[in-house]
Amino acid sequence: MLKVSVTLFPRPARFLASCMVAASLTGLSACASKNAPQDPFFVRNSSQANFMPSVSSAHNYRPSTSNLTSSLVAYHEPATPSYPDRPLNENLSASLEMADYVRALKDVGLFPVLMRPGPYTVFAIPNGPLENYVKQWPTGPRSPADQAQLHHVLAYTIVPGKWDEPALREQIAKQHGAAVSLYTLADVPLVVRLEPQTGELTLSNVAGQTNRIWMTGIPQSNGVLYFTQNLLSPQG
Repeated sequence: MLKVSVTLFPRPARFLASCMVAASLTGLSACASKNAPQDPFFVRNSSQANFMPSVSSAHNYRPSTSNLTSSLVAYHEPATPSYPDRPLNENLSASLEMADYVRALKDVGLFPVLMRPGPYTVFAIPNGPLENYVKQWPTGPRSPADQAQLHHVLAYTIVPGKWDEPALREQIAKQHGAAVSLYTLADVPLVVRLEPQTGELTLSNVAGQTNRIWMTGIPQSNGVLYFTQNLLSPQG
């Protein structure tokens, strides 16, 4: 009887590689859909980002006293991206310049608000002004009275509703240039007006004290984010 031997040749490497890649992508997509954290708010995914400024590293930088090279470039802290398809709590937590603000929100129990669907408009306080404010308490805001005061100040930075710059300007125009009062979580109005000389939006409290905006509102999946230049107390 004639015996016939058959040799099974492997498939081309390119074909196997393509199969492995396809399988890997399929597996990754399956894993991502089950395990990866997802933004719960219904906002279209985006690859775009706005950049949040950071000046903390510049404040902390000290030139070297030795003969070694020491430059600002070596210590530069790049701006942090803020993604419009992520909520306020995530984008704020990524910002070095908002580290004290985020910590303070957590200390007084306001941080979970920024995880909700909202929408909310946040006028966040940078590290420097907030640190200067807290210095009035040598051991930090430990007492119930101090905690209540800090809670009131931070609640004054959060406004229910979505108030980006175009919306604010449109509302001021409808009121023939009059200031707009936004009611905050502190139950005290935050006044927004146009500065006549520059046309820029500025903030003020009921006592007439003002605060400039550092970074104009950028979109978040659950609201709008601003950086202010200083701390504005609701009491004045």
